[in-house]
Amino acid sequence: MKHLIKPLVACLLLALAFSSFAQRDVTVLNGYKYIYLPPLTYQDGTSDRWGIRNSVKEKLMASGLAVLDAVTLTPQGTPANCLTAVCTIDHTNNAYQAASDYLYLKILNCQGQTIYTSQGATGALVLTFQQGWRKATKESLRDFSSYKYKFDEKSTFESKLFGSLPPVEKLNENEETLKKYFSETTIDPLEGIYKSYQAQGMTYYKVAIKKFGTTYKMIIIDAEYRAWQPGEVKAYFEQSSMTGLFSVKWYMGDKRPYETFGSFDDDAILTIELKDNQTGQKRQDKFVKMFPLSSNGGNVNAGTKIKASGSGFFISTDGLVATNAHVVERSQNITVSISHETGNSKYKAKILLIDNKNDVAILKIEDENFTSLANLPFGIIEDAEIGEKVFTIGYPLNDIMGSNYKVNDGIVSSKSGIADDIRYYQISVPLQPGNSGGPLFNKQGNIIGITSARLNSKAVGTEVENVNYAIKSAYLLNLYNMLPSRSKINSSSQVAGRELKDQIKVLKDFVCLIVVN
Repeated sequence: MKHLIKPLVACLLLALAFSSFAQRDVTVLNGYKYIYLPPLTYQDGTSDRWGIRNSVKEKLMASGLAVLDAVTLTPQGTPANCLTAVCTIDHTNNAYQAASDYLYLKILNCQGQTIYTSQGATGALVLTFQQGWRKATKESLRDFSSYKYKFDEKSTFESKLFGSLPPVEKLNENEETLKKYFSETTIDPLEGIYKSYQAQGMTYYKVAIKKFGTTYKMIIIDAEYRAWQPGEVKAYFEQSSMTGLFSVKWYMGDKRPYETFGSFDDDAILTIELKDNQTGQKRQDKFVKMFPLSSNGGNVNAGTKIKASGSGFFISTDGLVATNAHVVERSQNITVSISHETGNSKYKAKILLIDNKNDVAILKIEDENFTSLANLPFGIIEDAEIGEKVFTIGYPLNDIMGSNYKVNDGIVSSKSGIADDIRYYQISVPLQPGNSGGPLFNKQGNIIGITSARLNSKAVGTEVENVNYAIKSAYLLNLYNMLPSRSKINSSSQVAGRELKDQIKVLKDFVCLIVVN
């Protein structure tokens, strides 16, 4: 009877620039610092019943390799760190014919490619399964008998990959020099610093676009994909005959050029049409301008600004408060008020960071009477779906409706705002002046956005009802991550699964009224 081992690693099918055929050269491991040996588990629940994994581990360690029993894996089952290889063990187990039993040893890199493989057989002369698998294991490890591990930087996965990629133009630019240029020079609207909006297949990039003569160059500042280094040119842009439309020469992940088009909308969103490597389908990838601030402001509707008051919520236990930029911009004095069953507590605060373009601000309470809060009961997450139930706690029309918090609920109506602005959710949660800056909670009690604006009937020239917007939490997290020393943001809620009324009893203590002068 054949026992199948549970899948240990799912191979990621990626075409790379160098060969990945199975090998018997064990010195390939000199390009790795660690080797992960997953548990050997059977369908009946037993683990390493023949001692195969333990024998393999001992041999690898005797060769000088650092063997890991646990490691961070990607969704594809490969290690997140390309200095870690994965050693998998697979074997047949026939109950009646030991001579036909084989053990397969396979080592994979971080892309799921096989870099080494060997096998051993139990043989016909063994009397027990234990003897058979001992023999098969020893045979599969024969290459390790004379192998002594020695790390070689030039043999690493990334060195081989990057060394095979074609060169691209590299400029002597960094974030500091680029910001200085953008701050001291009269620049073109397209010029500035952008971050990729990570959706579909786009990974994280922080880039700058700078004009050189009639050509714009997109320069890497930071990239999740290490093949791209700071200063390298990711793309070239040329203005077409239509305003805001550009011809783009884009360099893909493997640094091959791809001719396409891009558009620049509202002095803030750069959209580039690219091809998905897996499906071959075209997609629209977006970059959000982060610096310098746009001259046309960052609010969906200026008619919703209320200078007197707004809402906010704590994002750290030591007194950091998030709100909308338009609630506190140009303010001289800021007071944060928290409601309790016994009354209100009021504290002085100042602006710590502000992003006017994306309408997000972080305040810092600076008051000797303030004491640190208990652990925040909510997480701040970036995921939400259309139709998902949401609610907000805030202080609308404080001078008319009273100083107590108010609760409204609804659903996520759309994952984009006016003119498909990707920064916003459209929500059916009723908002009034004073709700600006409040938290938008999902049904688990996690924050997915900041309530920001409602659509003004006069502005669009027709009567509209209950069309409201919340800036996505990603823009708050982007701003928070600029703080040099910061605590980790929660990603889970302590009130998940409770009824709404019970969630509100807990969450209300972390939502505040913000009064500005």
